[in-house]
Amino acid sequence: MNPESYRTEFPHIEEGIIYLNHAAVSPMSNRVRQALEHFMDHRQVANIEFWPNGLEEKQALKADLAKLLHLPAEQFAIVPNTSTGLNILAQGLSWKPGDRILLNNFEFPANVYPFLNLERKGVVVDFVPHRDGRILLEDIEAAIRPETRLLSISFVEFLNGFKNDLYAIGELCKQHNIWFAVDGIQGIGVQTLDVTAAGIDFLAVGGQKWLMWPLGTAFIWISKRLFPHLHPAFLGWLAVEDSWNFFDYRMDLLPDAGRFEPGTMNVMGIIGARAAMQPFLELGIETIERHLLQLTDYLADELQAMGFSLLSDRSAKHRSQIVTFRTDNGEALFQALQKHNIRVSLREGNIRVSPHFYNTREEIDQFLQVLKKLK
Repeated sequence: MNPESYRTEFPHIEEGIIYLNHAAVSPMSNRVRQALEHFMDHRQVANIEFWPNGLEEKQALKADLAKLLHLPAEQFAIVPNTSTGLNILAQGLSWKPGDRILLNNFEFPANVYPFLNLERKGVVVDFVPHRDGRILLEDIEAAIRPETRLLSISFVEFLNGFKNDLYAIGELCKQHNIWFAVDGIQGIGVQTLDVTAAGIDFLAVGGQKWLMWPLGTAFIWISKRLFPHLHPAFLGWLAVEDSWNFFDYRMDLLPDAGRFEPGTMNVMGIIGARAAMQPFLELGIETIERHLLQLTDYLADELQAMGFSLLSDRSAKHRSQIVTFRTDNGEALFQALQKHNIRVSLREGNIRVSPHFYNTREEIDQFLQVLKKLK
């Protein structure tokens, strides 16, 4: 791919900012801003009651997701964020005291708190210990108990970019008859994944990172196997079949994942998300993944040549578009990089670097040159 054709869409580049922090939140492209400005201009005067069009935009976004991920559109629901998605799962299943959920102790809290919240119902949460940022399949298998009913894990771990082997984990869950949930926020859009082949039952993805959606816009995907066992813990008025028959309070739920969506939705977020999806549909995830692995392989090699120790696993199976390296002066280094208009993350004293499809080898070289001076 040629990143240059997309670089004009990101004004921060013209301002001299090298943005390598997409694992935190992505910048807004010109086409997203234009879509939002068009919506606001249109809604102010021409189409104040935008609601019917908003519903159409939501369905169109699901259709875009279906194309991108090669999954049925009716299995997607649009939600505010990853946390909401995982709470839909946690609160939607029937639990009894003594049931167990398997997590690991290297997860972002959004994939932990929704399940810890079930402890008040007598559910037990077990944690697989990580090994220097790596979650090993044998450790997961050793932690499974007869009472384990669900396993939830990230596609890519936020701190160091460790890509979990979801296919092997999914097979393990299948063998033990365990529901398999994935927090996909750090991988979907930039890492290829056959959700069905991996045996995933539930996928929750916030869009503000790698998908470059506006904040407060996310989606969930529910497998056909799980769907009959998952019940809405709260119901919006649009969750039923005949929602516009206001005084017929029949709870005939929608036959698809739309039953899990709230009432009034984030229309601006949805419109921005649709605009943000265009480059992903144009390029394809496979092309984006290849570009980012080339960039991050180069970055990782150069960092190690400079004497930095990586927290990231760069093996073929587990590497991702995130590179995190250790440093004794993380805070000072982070602040110095900021002053040079280079945006990265400071996480647990480490520096995390996360480029996207429009970033170039030249930008990585500029980052490395500054780093050499600061080291």
